Amino acid sequence: MTGLLKRLSVILLLSGLCLAVNIKEHLVSVQHSTLQLSLPPTIQRIQGSGICINQSCSVVATAYHIQMCLGKSELGIDGVHTDKILSLANQRDTNKADVPVNVNGKMRHLSYNLEHDVSFVYTKKPVDHKSGVPYSYRSYVGQKVKVAGYYRNRFTTWDAHIIGVDVPLMWGQTSLNENLILDIPMESGSSGSAVLDENGNLLGMITLSGTMKSKSGDVTASVALPTKLIAEALRRLDPLLGFSVFNNLPEEQLTPTQTTPVRYELSDIPDDTSPVVSTLSATPTDVPDPVGKLHAQSEAASKLMVNFITRQCVVQQTQRPLCHELFVAAGRQMYRKIGRDGKLGKPTDSFPVQKYGVWTQSDWTDTLGEIADSPWVFQGSVGDHYLFTSKSTVVDGRCYYQEYSQGTSLFGRGHPGWEGSVACFEQVLTDKDFNVLSVFTEMHPAEGCLTQLVQTAIYYDWIKITEGEKPILLPIRERIAAKVRGQKTLSYTDVSWTDYREFGAEHKITF
Repeated sequence: MTGLLKRLSVILLLSGLCLAVNIKEHLVSVQHSTLQLSLPPTIQRIQGSGICINQSCSVVATAYHIQMCLGKSELGIDGVHTDKILSLANQRDTNKADVPVNVNGKMRHLSYNLEHDVSFVYTKKPVDHKSGVPYSYRSYVGQKVKVAGYYRNRFTTWDAHIIGVDVPLMWGQTSLNENLILDIPMESGSSGSAVLDENGNLLGMITLSGTMKSKSGDVTASVALPTKLIAEALRRLDPLLGFSVFNNLPEEQLTPTQTTPVRYELSDIPDDTSPVVSTLSATPTDVPDPVGKLHAQSEAASKLMVNFITRQCVVQQTQRPLCHELFVAAGRQMYRKIGRDGKLGKPTDSFPVQKYGVWTQSDWTDTLGEIADSPWVFQGSVGDHYLFTSKSTVVDGRCYYQEYSQGTSLFGRGHPGWEGSVACFEQVLTDKDFNVLSVFTEMHPAEGCLTQLVQTAIYYDWIKITEGEKPILLPIRERIAAKVRGQKTLSYTDVSWTDYREFGAEHKITF
């Protein structure tokens, strides 16, 4: 499969300007009030904080023990009804500890796994004027941080420092080895508060506070679960959402004397402004003809894909998924819309243009074919993987961008369309057999475009089509983000490919 231009066509349309983002817009209050039948009657209030996880803030992370205090009742989030709550914690967990919790002035003992003290609350609709929090895996002893949350129904912030990272903690016979230790105590009701670095990135979530015994004496401090534990929990509970939100690899912990690994020489490309593209640093490795082997494996994988059918679902921001059956016929990528009743529409080779969001048109088969045809620079090893990169200018004509014209706005002015070659930077992550596992692309549209930056991340996994046969490496998801002029938040789209099966005779359509 040969392509002179990488057809990463992107369509971006605006529904309005976004307001400026601050810390408060990423956090919500979680609470529940119950009337206690006593003399006199009293009201029991369970309160804490929640952190917006996805871009629309329809999924919120909070401390699991807050939900435990309620039993079967559900937490309320800023007046929005709860749809479901997911957590790794359960009564059969063998690594549980009895933790005292102050509830309305009364001490209760809750038994749970300290590492699993995180719940994800799914709401029936997004929380208004809230957005997903940016995050980072980087933290170090001595780092200045800010703790933010809702305490007694008022948004509150506290200044603190990290005095311990991944310190082995024992609570009775239970350990918590992945953690952040802060130098300030937190009051009861502060659970679920976010720990943020100086750039506003989430580092962790407050779950415990109290006096800790050490060799140097007692220390009054607070404990937070780090971002990596929150990410791991969501990936296990809701893989599609987990990998789309927390899609980059955890970075090594830094100390104040260490420096961040240099990404690559990118003099004409600005720094990343979105969490979609991973920051990767490779170790030089001596491998015979790595680019040739990447080309061969990618070409073989690309040719295999014409033998399969998949279900492609596109979710733009908070909209309903748009699902199609996707396959290749007569050398062209074909779609058949899947209705709510499961019935298939007529085949077409044109993916319908949407009225909102950002999306790519043809990445299912083209990506591997383009990798097989393009020049790459072998950077070396990243753990158990190999890293290849490619940097292209407008003159190279490798990456192609298309922005459709906008109609007349409320201010009486429209925006013209634009299409053409753009500067781009690409990274390919493979296994040690040179099978493509991830593809990261960053494009920079021309000056004058509404879109200032587009980033895409495509992930592959081994899929077993039929029992008894070897699994096949196929794409399973894509995450797309765009930075738009006049918007403070990013526009996102998630794509998934599922339900793979072999190409059937009824799909072999000719033109």
